[in-house]
Order: sequence, then C-alpha cells, then structure tokens
Amino acid sequence: MSTSRVSTPRGAGRPRRVTIADIADRAGVTAAAVSLAVNGRPGVSDATRARIMDIARELDWEPSPAARALTGAPVLAVGMVLARPAEVLGNEAFFGAFVAGLQEVLSTEDYSLQMKIVESTEAEIETYRRWFGQRRVDGVVMVDLRQDDPRVPALEKLGQPALVIGGPGHHGSLPAVYVDDAVATTLLVDHLVGLGHRRIARVAGTAEFFHTAQRDRAFLDRCEELGATGVLQDAGYGAQGAAAATEGLLAEEDAPSAIIFDSDEMALAGSQVLLENGIRIPQQMAVASYEDSALARTHRPAITAIGRSAVQYGRVAATRLLEIIDADRRRPLPDAAQAATGEVRAIDPQLIVRASTAGADAG
Repeated sequence: MSTSRVSTPRGAGRPRRVTIADIADRAGVTAAAVSLAVNGRPGVSDATRARIMDIARELDWEPSPAARALTGAPVLAVGMVLARPAEVLGNEAFFGAFVAGLQEVLSTEDYSLQMKIVESTEAEIETYRRWFGQRRVDGVVMVDLRQDDPRVPALEKLGQPALVIGGPGHHGSLPAVYVDDAVATTLLVDHLVGLGHRRIARVAGTAEFFHTAQRDRAFLDRCEELGATGVLQDAGYGAQGAAAATEGLLAEEDAPSAIIFDSDEMALAGSQVLLENGIRIPQQMAVASYEDSALARTHRPAITAIGRSAVQYGRVAATRLLEIIDADRRRPLPDAAQAATGEVRAIDPQLIVRASTAGADAG
C-alpha cells in the first residue's frame, strides 16, 4: 500500500517529509535526475520523467518553499504588509471584502496570501526587502498609497513584481489598479446639490492617504462649481474620529444640511451622534458614504453610498498581480489582458441612492 509519508521507527514522532532523495531511491535514479524531472528541465528521458512523476504523486511529495526558492521556481505566495492598527483593520468591512476577493483568485492558482501588520512604512519597506531577498513571495500588493510615498521608489529599486492599489498618479513606474475617487466624489456632491443642499460637509479619513487628498480636492472643486459651500472635517479613520467630527459640525453656528463620510463605519458612527442629538435623518441631515456594505444597507434609514464592489476590486487586483508575476518570469499567461506596467481602472464607481438622503427641506 502506498503512503504519503516515509515511515519512521516507532516512538520517533511524526513521519518525516518525503524528500527528493526518497523519490530517487524508489525510482533507482540520482537525486539530480529527480530534480530535473520535477522542475521540468531537460536532461532526463520522457520515460524516466514519467516514472519519477508517478512516484512523486504516489508519495504525495510537495516541494518545500525553501526548496522552490533555491531552484528559482515560484514559491506560490503573494505578500501584503499593512502599517495600520489591527483594531482599525478589523472594523473595516471594505478591507475584509477586498482581501476575500484577493484570496478567491489567488487560491484558484494555488497561491497563498501572506499578510503582516507593522508599525511604520520603514518596517513595511524592510519586510519587502526581506521577503524578496529570502524568496518568500513571488510578488506583493501595496495598499494605502500616500502622496509622497517612500515605498514606491523602494519597490522600484527592488525590481520585483509589485502592484499598487490606488491612483491615478503617485505610483511611479509601478503598475496600479484603482477606483476613480474624483468621479465618486462628483457623484455624491451632484446628488446632494440636486436635492437642494447648499452647505455640505465631508468627514475625511487619514489625511496622508492619496485617495483622501484626491477626494478633498474633488469635493471642494465640485462644490464651488455648483455654487455650494463645502466644509472639510478631518477625522482619521474609525468610529471615534467620525463621531467627534460630527459633534463638531453640529456645534457650528452654520451647520451643514448634509454630511459625506469616508467609510461605512464612519457613517454609522456619525449617524448615531445625529440620532443622539435629536437630528432626524434625512429630514434634518442627509448622510452618505464612500463605501457600501451590509452595514450601510441594513442601517435605518439605509445609507446612500458609492457602489464599488470590494470583492471585485480584490479579484481584479489579484488577477493583475498574477499577470505581472508571469510577465516577470517571461512566461505570460496566454490570455493576459494587460502588460506588466501601466494603470488599470479596477472599478467604475456608481451612486446607490437610499433613504438617508433627501431634499434639504424634506422635514
């Protein structure tokens, strides 16, 4: 009876991993011949290669990541490093759905996703260097693009497969996928102004992120173009900052009649503050969000939001990175739709109007 592990003496612990030497011994060939066969290299006959592969399958042999790295073969892993607090990431429905989309596509190609949380961009860059230096990943996904981002030139210098999530712009020569936040902002402002709102606030997320600055500029520009007053309120990401920002807006002598929040979590926190202060939504304050999720859809009233499937965003990103990895090996996929450089717009934003927005005089 065949077995997937080489037997060990009783009491010696768990069976040891099957090695190339075990396959060579079973096939009656050298370890070098097995290495050539399993890595698809010339130097052994077709018959010998077939016999070796049959034995490898019989023993359930799998190359270790270290062995794959030494032979130059892909390690079938993609890396993502996050310089954000774990509690913030854990509360972001959009990020979780994005990772799910990544995992779905990567797993179909037998790739794993290696994630690490660090405290700074410097630690993130060092992780990239170590991962590529030790051949622990075939490529990386870089998120949270900043306006002057030191990670971009660092990854350019490394010259390894990397994909930036964010743009357009500020990603150097690295390929990127992005959602056009300027278009999303225009959709939100146009909708609110069309309902009669003339003083609109935007509760913005982390100021250093590129997409935050892009949204800020588009928000102020579009409000001015339409004759409305745009009020920016920085909050950082998270419920606590959004709640404090909402309290600050309500305390203003000339409070807005509509608020746009940078995420669904922030919108829910702000809505709770409004309700606690006796402000009816949407009769006395319209509420909208840049992110759509089950949280936004099930809130009462349901929250008007930008529809951009985070799962699909992750799928597009994973597909793009796999194309880049294959191009780097000079073995592009037969149906590869994109080259290894340049930009790809991942998702076209759409406005989903719900009950949280209404005319400025609705109540």
